[in-house]
Amino acid sequence: MTGSWGDVFSAIGRRPLSWMVAVLLASFCWAVLILTAVTVWSLRPLAERSSIAPEATVVLSSGTTAAQIDSLRSALSALPPIAATRFVSSEEALGQIAARSAANRDAIGQLAANPLPDSVVLSFRTGASPEAVDSAAAAIRKMPRVESVELDSSWYRKLWALATIGSTALLALGAALLAQGAAWLAVAVVVSGPVDPHGVQLMRLLGADERAIRRAPVAAAAITALIVAALALVCARVGWQWLQGRIVSAGRLYGATAELQWPDPIWLTGFAVALLLAALLLGSFRARLLIGRVAGFK
Repeated sequence: MTGSWGDVFSAIGRRPLSWMVAVLLASFCWAVLILTAVTVWSLRPLAERSSIAPEATVVLSSGTTAAQIDSLRSALSALPPIAATRFVSSEEALGQIAARSAANRDAIGQLAANPLPDSVVLSFRTGASPEAVDSAAAAIRKMPRVESVELDSSWYRKLWALATIGSTALLALGAALLAQGAAWLAVAVVVSGPVDPHGVQLMRLLGADERAIRRAPVAAAAITALIVAALALVCARVGWQWLQGRIVSAGRLYGATAELQWPDPIWLTGFAVALLLAALLLGSFRARLLIGRVAGFK
């Protein structure tokens, strides 16, 4: 057993500088990826609560009865993009205008009759696309007792475009970090377990089988993966603690509660196991390939 472990660490120690650089770079990439995923997942509920969606005002035809209003609201609520409906009578709308300033109250006092129509205010669901909002507005305009639909969705289209760009950039960043982490892990595995053709021939002459010859490079790959996973989790934890303080301080300024949730141990274990399995597969495949190239070894 001692000799086996000696072979493993001897393999890792053949290129120590290259191995350490690859391990550190792989750990950094995985740490940034973990911290990014933790941040996005933790702040997702806050982003959903603070998300805004457009509203539309449905102006009703004159003489619409209460029963017709209820029927129309039921039809409006059945539309997928609609989150809620609120009836605003002409008297309530006039009262809201009067409450804004004394000048408005004086002007309203000179009116002979209330010129405002009854209306229904629509709230769209968070995450409804601009196309869905415009499609719903077009369908509402064709409904009975609807005089017009007032909707300004231009700002929502711009916000939606910005959110789409941000999500795409975040996914691209995650994909780049994942590719970099996997690439540097592969480099570290390759550097950790070099296969010496002369050593293979010597072990073969001494009666070692292929499994025994593969043991050292594959074990070196496994140790490398575990070290990468451990360093990545330590770096991510340090970054998490630093970022947690900044987010909490920023949340207090805006009266919001925001905290980064550190993943459960089962997720962290799964991450380490995933890296370990990937390294074992790569190390085993590489060892088989290189050993198979040695002359006379089948």
